[in-house]
Amino acid sequence: MTNQVFKDEMTNPKPHAYGFSNGLDNPSRLPLEPIEVAISADGIDWKSYYDDENLFGVHMYDWDPAITNPVDNWQKMNTRDGQNRTSGSFDSRDITTTWMIDGDNKPEFSMLLAELQNFFMSRNGFWIVFGDEPTFKYRVVTKPIAPTYFNEKQGTFVITFNNYTGMRESVGTSLEIFDKEKNFFSYGMGIPNKDISYESKEKEFSIYNPSSVAIDPLGQNHYLKIHIKGSGSPTLTNKTTGEIFTYNMVLSTNDELVLDGVDPYLNGQPDGINSNHGTISLAKGNNDFEISGLSNSDVSFEFYFIYF
Repeated sequence: MTNQVFKDEMTNPKPHAYGFSNGLDNPSRLPLEPIEVAISADGIDWKSYYDDENLFGVHMYDWDPAITNPVDNWQKMNTRDGQNRTSGSFDSRDITTTWMIDGDNKPEFSMLLAELQNFFMSRNGFWIVFGDEPTFKYRVVTKPIAPTYFNEKQGTFVITFNNYTGMRESVGTSLEIFDKEKNFFSYGMGIPNKDISYESKEKEFSIYNPSSVAIDPLGQNHYLKIHIKGSGSPTLTNKTTGEIFTYNMVLSTNDELVLDGVDPYLNGQPDGINSNHGTISLAKGNNDFEISGLSNSDVSFEFYFIYF
């Protein structure tokens, strides 16, 4: 389960441009209001740069939201006017952030710069969340840092993160999104103002995908786990997309069948050989489902919402 990204300020006062925080003295009074940033290798456990005591004196003041970068491929037919569009996708995009380091002297400034690089530089990609957009995460790698030095102990730094998936995702999964203690939900996520559930015990039900795109484990390798419990041999049909997944063995009440992307697992063990090798995706908006061959069925959908 995903952990809360940012600590509660009521119990963990944070730096601000003014001299108090929830009635408590502010640890630093800054010229501008800073923006908190947290990172995670796995999207589960998060660390804010406020949590790193070696980064006291380093603050982010601005960032440019990533702009969608569509890429189209075209083919020219010599006997036809114009071109044919053969395929389309969304390319990676850059997120530019502005930071300031304010040290007491040159050695401290050098130490803070080194710690800032240690915090963000990685051989592998990581997830990043910005404090003024706390319900969305981006998969990124860090590009070279561009410094502007004011003097030997102060400077600004432009750090560019390449969002190489070309998309942003919800911080929490569909099964966590309404957990009020973790603050994973916000307006603007495309979720209708009505009762929405991602678990059903009915034979026919709907699953709502608020994403900007279809959730497609086969074509796009999107994260989607469908948890199936009950007694019998289940067939799950997405009547909206026409996709059908069938499991040929008989489940008992103590079994859990999970369609993890395109791979079925029975009680944690791979068992694709006993399925029809069908896959399930989620179209944008409502998806009408039917579960058959199973009594006392309990089906839940675990996925991240994906946005431009």
